[in-house]
Amino acid sequence: MKKQKIIILAIIMCLTFIGLTIVQFNYFDTLVDMRREFFEDGVKQALYRTTRILEDEEIQKYIDEELKRQGEEEKTSVNDLNRSITPIDIKPLIQDKQIIKNYVKGRNSVSDVSKNLHKEHQKTFKKQKVKFSDVAMRWSKEAPEKPIEERIDTEHLAVVLRKELEKCGLNIPFEFSLVNYKSERVFTSLGFESINDVHDYYSQILFPNDYTPKLNIIRVYFPTRDTMIVGQIARFAITSIVITVILFLTFVAAILLLFHQKKVNELRTDFMNNMTHEFKTPISSISLAAQMLCDDSINSNPGMMKRISKTIVDETKRLSFQVEKVLQISLLENEKSIMKFSDCDVNQIVSTVVDNFNIKVKSKGGNIIADLKAVNPWATVDELHFTNIIFNLLDNAVKYSKPDSPLELKVKTRNNDNEDTLYVIVEDNGIGIKKEHLRKIFDKFHRVPTGNVHNVKGFGLGLAYVKKMVQKHNGTIKAESEPNIGTIFTIEIPTLKK
Repeated sequence: MKKQKIIILAIIMCLTFIGLTIVQFNYFDTLVDMRREFFEDGVKQALYRTTRILEDEEIQKYIDEELKRQGEEEKTSVNDLNRSITPIDIKPLIQDKQIIKNYVKGRNSVSDVSKNLHKEHQKTFKKQKVKFSDVAMRWSKEAPEKPIEERIDTEHLAVVLRKELEKCGLNIPFEFSLVNYKSERVFTSLGFESINDVHDYYSQILFPNDYTPKLNIIRVYFPTRDTMIVGQIARFAITSIVITVILFLTFVAAILLLFHQKKVNELRTDFMNNMTHEFKTPISSISLAAQMLCDDSINSNPGMMKRISKTIVDETKRLSFQVEKVLQISLLENEKSIMKFSDCDVNQIVSTVVDNFNIKVKSKGGNIIADLKAVNPWATVDELHFTNIIFNLLDNAVKYSKPDSPLELKVKTRNNDNEDTLYVIVEDNGIGIKKEHLRKIFDKFHRVPTGNVHNVKGFGLGLAYVKKMVQKHNGTIKAESEPNIGTIFTIEIPTLKK
């Protein structure tokens, strides 16, 4: 996938997530408003029913007092009162029985019986109606004139309001206050004292059916209202946000993976191109030399035969070296690569590598110096791979040497004060490495651009292999470099105890 397509995809996904986030927050805001409206509706219903209950209880009180005043022997409940105000008095019943007896004895006709019963029921109804009228008149005149604190028992009011709120699904703590028609607080619960904002409480007129209403008001405050509303949607909101964050992080990881994969593909392509070139040259040289050997005139020329043989040998070595480089890929990919560790003198290994590499350095007009001052050079290493480590660092120094200046190479060994750590230092005076590339030089397939200095060939595996092998030796490697001054590689591995 091209870089532009990845960028376009990333932009689209970012805009999508931004839109999703906006929609989510708008939905949460709408959900909070809906829960608040539901809460307010429930409170209003509870307050309305509470005032109706208080009003009914007050009327019941006046009816009970009227019954008591008229000489009733016992107090009745509301249901009993309802039965008492229907035309079921004993006297009318006795009269009805007498009318029916007269009919049975033949003294009255059916029509007469019906008329007499209707008259008696009318009389009873009128008597009950007068009683109700008297009670209603007295309640409408006397009750509104009483102070609100005498009409309402605050403890009973709290109980009734609690029950009505629970019926509306609002099991939540509350505080309340009673305000008379003069806007004076006649009762205030403890938690209501600090409330000043009119938007924090709900109001309801008490006894709205009074003949002359005086706008006594109950105000109710819910200290945990907002917490309850937010808590009702918190679980959903948190789950939604977590899922969104996970999706976003997954998307970011996918985009980064695409960029990384694109970079890896580019590096692999570059690697294949380099490998093809590096293999093609020696193979072509060997092929050409072989063809020349088939020429009879060449066989009769010893000097030409020698040159052709040397070419075949050199190109074969070159090809073998490149094959060895390619084989390093398997070592980088295989975490379970076989290592043959043994106790070795690192000074001796370094000295051997320097001696073998000296010819190559001399051919470039350079110089290599071995400064082996490690007092305790013994360490547990894989001799083959540790040799390759030093060789790759020296070969890298030759590749990135200055074309207009002689190469100066130094290989040093040192110990720390306790002699439990061995340092192998490779220093050159090459073209150096810029800071932006220095942290990437150990990445697989990464090659530092050299500009127009000279054409450096390779696979970008040497330093990646070096770092991998150093880690296999329980060591570390770091690089320090300045452009046009040179580069210093420092290897640190544990030594054997004396």
